[in-house]
Amino acid sequence: MRLVHVFFFVLMAFVLAVLGNLYLENHELLIHEVLVFGTHIKLQSLILLTFLLGFFLNVLYTGITEAVRLVKGLNASADSRLVKRISERVQDARDLVAHGLNREAKEVLDGILEQRKDHLPARLLLGEVLLKIGDAEGAVKHYEALCLDAPEQVEAHYQLAEALMATRHAEAAAALLTKLASEHPKKALRAWRRLRTLHVEAQNWEAALEAHKKLQSLFAVELTQGERAQGAALGYQVGMLKVEADQFKEAAQAFQQVLKEDPDFVPAYLALGRCMVLQDQEAQGLEIWLEGFRRTGEGTFLQEIEDYFIQSGRPEDGLSLMRRVAATSKHATTAKFFLGKMLYRLEILDEALDLFQEVRSQVVYSPILFFFMAKIHSRRGRSDAALNEYRQLLRNLGVLKLRFECSVCGHRTQDYVDRCETCGSWNSSHFLFKESDLPEGPVRGAETGSWLTMM
Repeated sequence: MRLVHVFFFVLMAFVLAVLGNLYLENHELLIHEVLVFGTHIKLQSLILLTFLLGFFLNVLYTGITEAVRLVKGLNASADSRLVKRISERVQDARDLVAHGLNREAKEVLDGILEQRKDHLPARLLLGEVLLKIGDAEGAVKHYEALCLDAPEQVEAHYQLAEALMATRHAEAAAALLTKLASEHPKKALRAWRRLRTLHVEAQNWEAALEAHKKLQSLFAVELTQGERAQGAALGYQVGMLKVEADQFKEAAQAFQQVLKEDPDFVPAYLALGRCMVLQDQEAQGLEIWLEGFRRTGEGTFLQEIEDYFIQSGRPEDGLSLMRRVAATSKHATTAKFFLGKMLYRLEILDEALDLFQEVRSQVVYSPILFFFMAKIHSRRGRSDAALNEYRQLLRNLGVLKLRFECSVCGHRTQDYVDRCETCGSWNSSHFLFKESDLPEGPVRGAETGSWLTMM
């Protein structure tokens, strides 16, 4: 027997002994009668009845309490089982979506919402499924109802914005995202990112740049290096808008700001130089293009200078400048090639050939170099030398090599492989009998071009 049981029996015995002693000592008093509601009742009977009534009421209260608790427990248990069953079915729906079975997932979610209309995860997932099966309008209505029922659910508002974009209501989506960003400024990273993307897709460059500036000012730590670099690209596009509106001064300021953020942004150098030229500031424009070449070594700046002087009817000035660049630049190989190309374009073939031969020893791959040399030899009647250069051109291009292509991912190899090294597919390597590398449309020739047509 446990010690607590012994203590309980001892306590009960003590209580009974005390009660017995009280009864014996007060027996004469207890047998006296008292008047209760006009009836004479012995005092001891009254005490006993009072005790029994209290005991009955206590038992009744305890029974009712236990019954209520039992019912609540059963209901809670049923609710728990229902919640668990619904959670499992929601997970089943997610698995179906992951496997591309969106319509089957919709049937599962519809069944869940018949039981629990307010089940938030199921409602959110159903909107996503509606978008995937192409019912964008239905998704919009679904998310609008969800936002009305649960206005505090920020995710529902984001999903509504996605649905609005899917229905080509970009302005409504932008207004909703702007509202989200203003109402939840500390959690607006996603809103501003989506707004920036939305404006970029709509080519609304000024609004996209503003959204990017908001991201930089509010969430600089969270932005990746690639995201931060988008600022220069967006600033460049804003500058191009100014160019299209003939606001060259404002455009120049925009391009200068871009170059402060990214000194290697080649398009900004090109556009800034054009703005200077179009404002009759030729010297500044040429210096900007030369600075771009000195900074980046990109040959497009020399092509720009060549096109500008030839189309301006001043090829001698262009040659003089190109010779100076070729003699002084640290990117001498590239500069000499473009000087030779300009000489070829102006029919100064012997000097062009000398430069090409000098450049040839310093480059590994340049099919166009062999093309120019072959053309010069052909014009000079040196057929054997021309054929030799054409052979070098073909070797450089690699067009005489067999090509095999993976039918799954498109990766190309020179030799047949049993398994693609890129996507891992077996039996997917097929011989390319007809090449398709060259673009179908007309290609700008290497000997001509107009930079003015690009403005």
